[in-house]
Amino acid sequence: MAVSEKLRTCLLKGSMLLFLCCLLLFPGPALTGAKNGLLLWFNQVLPSLLPFLILSTLLLSTGVSDSLATGLAPVLSPIFRCSPSGCYAIVIGFLAGLPIGAKTIASLTADGRITKKEGQYLLPLCNNPSPLFLLGFISVSVLNRPDLRYPLFLIVTVSSVLAAVLLRPRKHLTPKKASEHSLSTALKKSSAFPSSGKGENHSKTFTFSFLMLDSAIEQAFAVLTRVGGYLILFSVLASLLANLPLPAVILACVGSVLEITTGTSALSTLSLPNHLLISLVTGFVTFGGLSAAAQTKSVLAGTKFPFAHYLLTKVVAGLIAFGLMTLFLAVTS
Repeated sequence: MAVSEKLRTCLLKGSMLLFLCCLLLFPGPALTGAKNGLLLWFNQVLPSLLPFLILSTLLLSTGVSDSLATGLAPVLSPIFRCSPSGCYAIVIGFLAGLPIGAKTIASLTADGRITKKEGQYLLPLCNNPSPLFLLGFISVSVLNRPDLRYPLFLIVTVSSVLAAVLLRPRKHLTPKKASEHSLSTALKKSSAFPSSGKGENHSKTFTFSFLMLDSAIEQAFAVLTRVGGYLILFSVLASLLANLPLPAVILACVGSVLEITTGTSALSTLSLPNHLLISLVTGFVTFGGLSAAAQTKSVLAGTKFPFAHYLLTKVVAGLIAFGLMTLFLAVTS
């Protein structure tokens, strides 16, 4: 273990030094990548995720999330074999996308509302690109195929669900009975949804104040600032790698593995067969990219989820999505 830890430390230090040297030796591509990442964060990520982050935090603060989880449990629990609290994570994850899905699951797991194995199972299922990203940016801006908006969204969702079910933990996920304290109180105690520090006592009755709204806005911007940092770093790395003497299609695929927005945009500029381009973009988007994985890892701090399992599940989901989209295009063409 000691040798392995030393090797890991040396590799991390070497990677950081190499990254620093690349920034100094190639300032032009590094600056271009940073600008692209910043613009991407400002134009796409911020407007699409900010409303969901604020609203999801308000739902937790006001106690509305309790009613939502209770009402959806009879429908979603038998389908996904999860607890009522897990049903709430599924709804928020599918509506808001990553990393909000992971953020919610981390909160539920840290407070004991769902087991670690249930959280491990739900994480790749609930942590996908947001519907706005898929229906708007990918379908229209990247693929220029608005007619594929809903098939694309359905394939990404179904692929994530299939991969999560196929690779879920072997032990049966027994839904936990809801405890007496509310879901909002449980989540507010966890690290992913920090309290405002003013000692307010949240009950199941609906309460609202502008202090809650202020706190929700502050928390949303804190998360989005961290997401933007990861996005800029991976955009810089993708820009540096784009200058390697490799075929354009390989560079675009590597860029898509690193960060799906810039990578898939680069893929769309290549002279690829239309069906192959659509299937590749669908697969990469379902995988999510290493930038999204790093954002997910950052909000999972303290949960001790086996992150290799999450990455493996997302890879399998990407392969399933590639196959399903290829089949769909073959049948509909």
